[in-house]
Amino acid sequence: MPTIAEIRQQYPQYSDMSDDALASALHQKFYSDMPLAVFRSRIGVSKMAPGKHLSYEEGADLVDAEERAKTAAGQTTAGLTGIVDGVPIAGPYLLGGVQRGAAALSSLIDGESYDRNLNQAKALTDAAQAENPWTTTAGNVAGAVGGTIPMVMAAPAAFGGGSAGIMARSIYSMLTGGGIGAADSAVRSNGDVDDTLWGAGSGAAMGLVGPTAGKLIGAGANKLLEFFRDGKTAKAAGTTRYALNKLRESFGADDLDVPTARNKLADLGPEGMIADLGDNVRGRAEALANMPGEGNSTIRNSLEARRAGANDRIRALVDQNLGRNVVPSQVIEGIEANQQAITPRYAEVFRNARNYDISPVADDLDLSINRLRGDAQRRLRQVRGMLNTEGTDQLSSNPRVFFETRQAIDGMLATEADPKVIRELAEARQMIDDALDRAVPQLKEVDAQYAELARQKDAIGRGQQVLDSGRTSPRPTELAAEIDAGVQPNGLLVGPSAVPLRLSQGARAEIDRILGTNANDVQRLNRLIKTQGDWNRDRLAMLFGPDKADDLFRVLDNELTFSRTRDKIIGNSATAGRQQQIADLGGATDRNLIRDAYAAGGTPGAVRGAGLKAADRFLNMILKGRVEKQNKSLADLVTSNRAAVVDAMLPQGMSADRQKLIEQMAKSILLGGGMAGSR
Repeated sequence: MPTIAEIRQQYPQYSDMSDDALASALHQKFYSDMPLAVFRSRIGVSKMAPGKHLSYEEGADLVDAEERAKTAAGQTTAGLTGIVDGVPIAGPYLLGGVQRGAAALSSLIDGESYDRNLNQAKALTDAAQAENPWTTTAGNVAGAVGGTIPMVMAAPAAFGGGSAGIMARSIYSMLTGGGIGAADSAVRSNGDVDDTLWGAGSGAAMGLVGPTAGKLIGAGANKLLEFFRDGKTAKAAGTTRYALNKLRESFGADDLDVPTARNKLADLGPEGMIADLGDNVRGRAEALANMPGEGNSTIRNSLEARRAGANDRIRALVDQNLGRNVVPSQVIEGIEANQQAITPRYAEVFRNARNYDISPVADDLDLSINRLRGDAQRRLRQVRGMLNTEGTDQLSSNPRVFFETRQAIDGMLATEADPKVIRELAEARQMIDDALDRAVPQLKEVDAQYAELARQKDAIGRGQQVLDSGRTSPRPTELAAEIDAGVQPNGLLVGPSAVPLRLSQGARAEIDRILGTNANDVQRLNRLIKTQGDWNRDRLAMLFGPDKADDLFRVLDNELTFSRTRDKIIGNSATAGRQQQIADLGGATDRNLIRDAYAAGGTPGAVRGAGLKAADRFLNMILKGRVEKQNKSLADLVTSNRAAVVDAMLPQGMSADRQKLIEQMAKSILLGGGMAGSR
C-alpha cells in the first residue's frame, strides 16, 4: 500500500487537501472495510490535524492496532512475516498466501467478508512490521538466508562450488547471484527496471565474493576448531598446545602417520622415546639439548639414564630368552669329573674278560701296510706293533691291549689332518672295536656312557663357535645337521643326547662373553651378535627357538636406535639444521646484525642495527621465561613414551564434508543477507 507522500506525488491535484482529509476520502472510497485507524497507520498518517478529533470507534481501532503491534504477539508477527517475506523471489507470494489463508479462516469463524478480513490481515502485518523494524529486518535476513541455503545445496557448482579454479567459481557464483537478485527485485517492485538492475548488481557482487569468502570463513572455522580441540587434546595427553603443535610439525616433516608412529613406539618397548621416531623429531630434541633452560637438562638426563641401563636391559632379555648363563670351563670340569667316575667301570668289565684271538685284524693290517706308502703306512705300522705283547713280536690275546690300542688310535685321530691317514686309522679302529665287543661284552655300555660325555664336551666348544664369522663357524645348514645328529643317542644309550643342550650353552656363554667385553658399545654388540647377514639369526633360532631369537634381535635393534638417538642429539657438533631448529624454538642465533646492517647501509644502518639488536635483547628478556616453559613441555614430550601423545597427532580439524557445509552456509548467508539488505 502506498504512503500518503507517494499518493500526493502521484496525484498532485489533491495538494489543497490536508493529509487527514485526503486519508479520510481515500478510506471512504476504497478501503471502507478496513478500520480507519489501521488505514491511516498503513499510509503513514498517524496524527490528526489540530482541532480534528477521532470518533470513538476510530480511536478504539487505532489504540487496538497500536497495542497489538507493540506486544510480544506483534513482535512475533513481525518476525514470522519478515521470514516468509524474506525468501528470495517467492517471499511476496508466500506472504500473500499466508494472509489469504488467514482471511479465509477468519471469514469462516467471524462471518465477516473475505475482503475485509484480508485487508485486516494485511493491516496487522504492516502495523506489526512498522512498529518492530529490527525484528522485521532480522526476519527478512533469516528468510533470505534460509531460502538461499536449499538452492546452494541443490546446485553447489552454480554457487561457486566444485573443483574448478577460484576465478571460474567466482564468475559462476556472480552470474547466479545476479540472476537471483534481479528476479527477487523484479517481483518486489512489480518489474521496476531500476530496482531490478539494483537487485541484479547487489546479487552479482555478493555472488562474486561468495566462493572466496566461503573458503576463508570455512578455513577460519577449521582453525578455530583446531585451536579449541588442540587445547583439549593436549590437556588429555598431559602436555601443552605448543608442544603438541611442534610435535605435529615434526611428524609432518618426517612423513610419519599416527598408526606407523604408534607401532614404532610399541616395538621400541617401555624405554622408547618419541624422539626415536624420526629425524625431524630427533632434531627438535637436539635443539632443546643445546639451548639453555630446563628442557636442556630434561633431554640430556633422560638420554644418559637410558644409556646407562642398556647393558642391564640386554642381559635381562638374554637371561629371560636364552636361559641362565654357564661358564664353559666349569661345565667341562663337570663332564670330565663324570668321565672319571665312569673309569672304574672299565676295570669291572675287564675283570671278566677272556683272551681273544685278534689275528684276523692283525692280518688285515699287515695287508694294508704292504699296500700303503707314506704316513698312512707309518701310522698303521705303529698300530700293528701295539697289538703285540710288549718287547716281543708275538701277537697279544689280552683284551686290555686291544682297548689301549683303540685309545691310542683316538689320540692319533684327534691331531691328524691327512684325510687318507684318517680313513685308514678309522678303519683300523673299527676292526679293533668290533673285536673288543666280542671279547668284552659289557664294554659297549660303558663306552656309550663315556662317549656321550665326550660328545657333550665337544659340543660346549662347538657352541662357542656358532656366532663366529670365520671358517670355524658352521653354516646354518651345517648347524642344523649337527643338531640332528647330536640329538641321536650314542651306542647302546636310550633317549635323546644332551649334545644340543651343550651347543646352546656354548652359544649362550659366547653371548655373555661378548656382552662382558663390549659394555656400553651397543653398535659393536650388534655387529658381533647380529653380523651383516641372517646367519646368526638363523643359528640362534635353531638353538633357542625363532621367537626368542627374534626378541633378542629386536632388543638389539632397539638399543642401537637408542644409541644413535643419543649420539645424534648429544654427540654431534653444531649443524645448520640444529641452528634452524633452535631458532624455530625461540633460541638465540648469532646473526651479526650490526655488521650486516653496516654493510648494507653504512653508519645509519649500523645505528639501526644496534637499535634492533637492543630491541631483540629486550624482547627476549621479556619472553625468556615463557619460551623456556614451552620448551620444557616439549622436552618432556619428546622424551616420553606415552601412546596418548602419539594418538593426539591425529588430525584435529573438521572433516572435509563439514568444512564444505560451512562454506556453503557462509555463501548462503552472504548472498541471502546481501539481497535482504538491498531491498
